[in-house]
Order: sequence, then structure tokens, then C-alpha cells
Amino acid sequence: MKLHRLVLRNYRGISYRDIEFPECGVVVVSGANEIGKSSMIEALDLLLEAKDRSTKKEVKQVKPTHADEGAEVTAVISTGPYRFEYHKRFHKKQQTSLTVLSPQREQFTGDEAHDRVQAILAETVDTDLWRAQRVLQSAATASVDLSGCDALARALDVAAGQAVTLSGAEPLLIDRIESEFRQYFTATGRPTGQWAAAAIRLRDAEQEVAVCQAAVDEVDDAATRHGVLADELALLSLDRVTAARRLESASAAADSVKRLTDRLIAARALAEPAEMAQAASAAALGERRRIRAEVAERSATIAGLESAVQAAADDEVAANEVSIAASAAADAARVAAEECHGRLDAARETVERIIRRHEAERLAVKITRIEAVERELAGVDAELTSITLSDGAMRELEMSALAIERAAFQAELASARIELDAVAGLQVLVDGRVVELSPGGTWSQNVTTSAEVQLPGVLTVRVVPGAPAADSQEELDRAREILAGLLAEVGIADVEAARALHARRRELTASGDRLRASLDALVGDDVVDGLRTRLVQLSVELDVVGDADIEAARAALGAANEALRQVRADHEACRGVATAAATHAMKVASAATVLQSRLSTAREEVANATERLGRQRESQSDDQLVIRAEADAERASGVVAQVLAIDSELVAAGPAEVAAELADAAARAALLGERHDDIGGQLREVTAQLRVYGTEGRKGRLDAAQTERERAAAEHDRVQRRAGAAHVLQSVMTRHRDESRLRYVDPFRTEVERLGCIVFGSDFEVEIDGDLSILSRTLDGRTVPFDSLSGGAKEQLGIVARLASAALVAKEDGVPVIIDDALGFSDPDRLAKMGEVFDVVGGDGQIIVLTCSPERYAGITDAQHLQLST
Repeated sequence: MKLHRLVLRNYRGISYRDIEFPECGVVVVSGANEIGKSSMIEALDLLLEAKDRSTKKEVKQVKPTHADEGAEVTAVISTGPYRFEYHKRFHKKQQTSLTVLSPQREQFTGDEAHDRVQAILAETVDTDLWRAQRVLQSAATASVDLSGCDALARALDVAAGQAVTLSGAEPLLIDRIESEFRQYFTATGRPTGQWAAAAIRLRDAEQEVAVCQAAVDEVDDAATRHGVLADELALLSLDRVTAARRLESASAAADSVKRLTDRLIAARALAEPAEMAQAASAAALGERRRIRAEVAERSATIAGLESAVQAAADDEVAANEVSIAASAAADAARVAAEECHGRLDAARETVERIIRRHEAERLAVKITRIEAVERELAGVDAELTSITLSDGAMRELEMSALAIERAAFQAELASARIELDAVAGLQVLVDGRVVELSPGGTWSQNVTTSAEVQLPGVLTVRVVPGAPAADSQEELDRAREILAGLLAEVGIADVEAARALHARRRELTASGDRLRASLDALVGDDVVDGLRTRLVQLSVELDVVGDADIEAARAALGAANEALRQVRADHEACRGVATAAATHAMKVASAATVLQSRLSTAREEVANATERLGRQRESQSDDQLVIRAEADAERASGVVAQVLAIDSELVAAGPAEVAAELADAAARAALLGERHDDIGGQLREVTAQLRVYGTEGRKGRLDAAQTERERAAAEHDRVQRRAGAAHVLQSVMTRHRDESRLRYVDPFRTEVERLGCIVFGSDFEVEIDGDLSILSRTLDGRTVPFDSLSGGAKEQLGIVARLASAALVAKEDGVPVIIDDALGFSDPDRLAKMGEVFDVVGGDGQIIVLTCSPERYAGITDAQHLQLST
């Protein structure tokens, strides 16, 4: 298949475009971004696959936005023996037309034209290969899938010596086997057709037998259950009689327990008032005795408190005298401490002035060092200011010098070379310059521009270089002009001088950084002007200080400190004694106050208790109170004895056991009644079911189901044997086909490695699986999986694999290789080598490259270039 011409009209943003492609070789179609390069591939696919009235999203998206027209696509294509012109208009006034130009002229329109093109493509084009031979922007780094390409498979069969000639009248054996296999299995190996139907019939028959057998078993279960229920109902009737007798006995025992309980409640009702009266009389007697004891105890306490109050008064007088003496001693110690503190302040002032003198000396040295560093830094900054060469300018100079070296190298490679070999001594003129040649001598020179060699009076030889050499020389001249302009801008004679000046600038910058670091270390967190101001202040103070000895001053300061410490210790000791004496005096006074308070309280309590005891004796004497308490105790004791006797009788009757027996007997009687009613109901239901089952003929249906299962099993076995044979045959043929595929991997790998060596070097190897996918690449003995390669390497290997398949496929089976803006991840060296690969494969195949960067493909020597315009 070859694409000869493609015409787009009102397609997306393309108003009109008409491109004619060469029949063979590499054509590079270039244009700006969004000019519609990828749209050309899309338009060709829509032309070949979509009908003109299609409403698919892909068709709707190409409707033009700049005009109310339908998108039109026209292509001239040749494939196999056919060459045809195919046209479609979408969206509005849909139209399809086909003109077959060879082998014989035909014309079609509408769906007939679409169907005819589909038939031609199906007959002559390997559509899987047509899809695989594309490198699109969206999947430039993806691995190419060539596993389904029949054209490539046939070519590899031939290359591997596996080609087989068929008559063409019969289908391939593998297809016939696959057809037989598909009668019984799906593509994934699941049963279908006769095999699935036989399995379903057998499964349904077995399910019907199971259902009928369950129905017969249900009748047997019902008959068995009827007998069991009848026996159980008879036993329940006997158990109900026994349970009724037990319930009657338990009820009588419960009535006896209830009578005893009522008697115990009545006795407890009489015992409670008697016990309360006994408790009241006992409490009154106890209270009378307590008050009498309290009066006696308080009277004894008052005598002791009076003695303690007198002793506390004497202690208070003595403690006050001691406190006054201690306070006087503490005041004297405080006055001595104040005098020592004044002498210490004077000594401290002398030491501080001497320290400020030392600080002034240190500041003077520091400021001197700072000023020296500032002067050196100012000199460095001044020299740096005079250097106008910046880092950016130096980088431009280096890049320009490098460009000159590259251009000179390219010019030398592309230039012609003049070589003169002298048989005898003579003079020649080369561009007007005299060149002396001795006998047997040799002279040579590269020529990038036109040159003239003269043998005076004999001949003139003119050397005119070709376009590549002239272009290389022009590029070299331009690079030299750019370098001269850059040197003129910075005012430097040459690149070496610029490098020396740039090195000097870097040295000065480093020195400046070092000096600034030193200055920052000297200054620290201070300010230089602040240091100078501090130095002036200290100098003024130094005029007053004099030359006192720092050691003597510090000794005097130490002596003053020691004296003050001793005086303060004495003062603290005296103050502690005074504080302790005052505290003791306060405690003694407080204790005396407390004792006096306790004495007053005790006298009041004795008076109150005596008064309360007198009032109680007026209403009832002590003897009368004792007689009443004894009578209440005797009466309460008799009532309690009666309660205990009745309670013992109740305990002996066992009320808890009687209640439990009554509850259990009642529950048992109720449970047996419910169970008797339930079993009677179930027995009636089973009897009714057995009457119904007798009219349904379940045994006959079971016999019929078993007969059908035997027939289905026989049919299943027959089909199973046929399906198993087809499955074994298909498995064997598939295994042999896979083995043959593995044999033709070698020719494909050989071709890929042949082309890949041009790009990656002579030690390039690849590993390819049976689906013709690249698994890994080996360079310099290091193997890397395909998925772990860089984006550029993946792109390059993908293009090499497609070009290898294009080189292997027979000429009549070939399809265009379309590359849409690939090799964006490749460096200049790889781009040049990829150009060599395109030149090697170009040949009779058709390779179409779409790009917005045509310089990527400048290394393709035989490429034809087409420029797209808006």
C-alpha cells in the first residue's frame, strides 16, 4: 500500500491542503505546531473506516469551525494490483465516491463505494501492519506490537525457510481446526454450541431427577413422621395426668406456708413497739449517767487549768525580756554591715575603672585591624569595578569559541583538499602566493572557498568547493564574526585574554569574600561607629583614672568583700536570735491566751451540765429511771421469744422449696398442655398432606426423569469425545504454530540488530519474544529491560523495529511507515545516526515523517522535504 496524494478541505482548522507524496523513499513533511500534521493521519483513517453519515465522536470533532461546510478528504492510494482515488464529505451534503484506476477502471458512490474500498483493503492490506507502522506523539515511547501482522509473518517464514505454497482453493488447516474447535469452545476455552448444550441438558436432567427424588422422599418422610407423632401424642396424654397430681400436692403445701407467714407478720407487729420502748428507756438512763460523769470530769479539769494559766503568765514575762535584748543586738550588727558595704562600693568602683582602661586598649587594637581590612577590601572592590567582563559574557565567549571549533571541524570535513606532488623542483602560485616545491616534495591544503593554483606560463587550476563546504565555511565565518563582536563589546583582544581577565575577576571575588568574612568576624554583632564612640568615652574616663594597680585594687576589693560577709553573717545570726526570741514570746503569749480561754469554757460547760441535770431530776429521779428501764427490757424479751418460735416453725416448713415445687409443677403442666396441642396439630397436618400426596403421581415423574437423564448422559458422552478431540487437535496445532513463530524471531532480531548497530554501536543486541516485542537491550555487556530505558532510547528502538519490519515485508505487502514528530528525546549524535538508518531502509518503501522541527531529520541524505503553510 502506498499513499500518493492527500487532499483536505474544511477539515478542522484546515481550509485547503493538497499534498503529493513520492512513491518511495523518505519524505519529511514539516510545519509549525497546530498546523494540522497529525490531522492528516486522522483524516486518512476516517476516510478509510468511517461512513460519510457517521455520527461518531471522532467524526463530529473534525467539523470545521471557520466555515459552515462539511469536512472533505480525498486520497489517491495504490495497494496490490489496485490504484484508486477515494473521496468523502462528512457533516453536510454527505458524499462518498470511488474511482478505481487499475487494473481496470471502476466507479462507485455511497455505501457501495465504501464497501468496495473495504473489500480491496481486506484483500490486499495487512491492517494490523498498517496500524503498527505508525509512531504517534501520544505513544512515541511505547513498545511496537507486530504480533498480529500476517504480512510480516509471511516474510519471516520465507526468511527462516518456512514458506509453504498453497493451492489457494482450500482453507488453511489451522483455520479448519479452529472452526471445528469453535463449534465446541469459545476463544477463551469455555464450552459453547453442542458441547455447552449437551452439558446443560445433562445438568437439567440431573436437577429434574433430584427434584422428583426429593418429592418421593418427602412422601416417605411424611409417613414416617405420622407414626412418630401418633406415638408421641399417646405418651404426652399419660404425662399430663401425672403432672396434674403433682400440681395439686404442691398447692396444699403452699397454703400451709402462707398461714405460718401471716402469724409471723402479726407477731413482728407486736414486737416492734416493745423494742422501741426498751431502747428509749435505756437511752434515757445512759444519758443521765453521762451527764453526772461529765460534771465530775469538768470540775477536775478546772482545777488543773487554773494552775496552768498561772505558769503561762510567768513564762510570757521572761520571753518578752529575752526578745528585747536580741533586737538590740541585731540593730547594732546592721549598722556595722552598712559601714562595710560603703567601703566595698569604693573598692569595686576602683576595679571597674581599671577594667575600662583595659577595654579601651583592646578596642583600639580591634578598630585598627578593622580599618586595615576595610582599606584592603576597598582596593579589591575598586579593581573589580574596573573589570567589565561578567560571567554571562564569559559564557557567551566560551560558547562562541566552542561554536568556532565545531564549525572549523565541520568545514574541514566538508572542504576539498589540494595535494601537489613535485617530480622536479618548481614554483607554483596558490591564490597569488608563491609555493616552492623541491624534487619529490609534497604540498597540501584544505579548501573551503574557491582557490586558484597557477603554473606560470603552463596552466591554471581552479578549485570550486561544493555547497556543503561553502555552507560550512559560511557557518565558520559567522561564528568568527559573532566572537569578534562579543570581544569588541567587552574590549578584550582575544579569548585567552578574556579567560585570564575572568580568572583574575574570580580571584578578586574570592579575596573580597574572604575579606568580608574576616571583617564580619572582627565586627560581630557590633557597629564600627559604636566601637569608636565607646573608645572615645573610655578615653575621657582614662584621663581621671590614673595608673592604679589592678592587683592591689582587686585585693582591696576582696578584703572588703570578706569583711562585709563576716559582718553580714553576724547580723544574720543576731537577727535569727531576735526572731527566735520574738517567736517564742508570741508562742508563750498565745499558749497563755488559749489556756485562759479553755478555763472559761470549762467553767461554762460545768454550769450548763449542772443546770440540765437538775431539770431532769425534777421530772424523774435516778431510781425511778432505773426501775422503768428494767420493766421495758423484760416486756421486749417476751415478745421477741414469741417471734423467734414462729420463725423457726416457718423455716422448718421450707417456704422456698415449696414455692419452687409449685412453680415447677405449674410450668410442667402448662408445657405438657402446649406440647400436646402442638403434636395434635402437626398430626392433623401430616394426615392431610398424605391424602394430597396420594393423588400427585410422584413416583411416575421420578421414573420419567431418570430415563431422560440416561439419554442426556449418553448424548453428553458422545459430544464430549468430539469436543475433546477438537481441543487436543487445536492445542497441538497452536503449540506447533507458536514454535514456528519462535523460529522466525531470528530473522527479525537479525534485521533489528543490523539497523540498531548503526545507532547504538557494534556491540548492540536485543532480546525479542514470540510476539516480536523487544524485551531488553544489551550494550557494552549490560542488559537493560525495555521499560527501564530512557524515553529517547525507547523512541529510537521503536522506530528501528518498524523500519526493520518494513525492510523485511515483501514489496507487495508493504505499507507506509508514518512517524509523527518523534525523536524529540534524542541528542544530536543519535539524530545523525538515525538519519543513516532512514537512508539504509529508504529503498522501495514509503516513509512519511511529520514534524515541526525538520532539523531533527537533517541527517537523512536522500529525504525529500515538504513545507506546510497555513
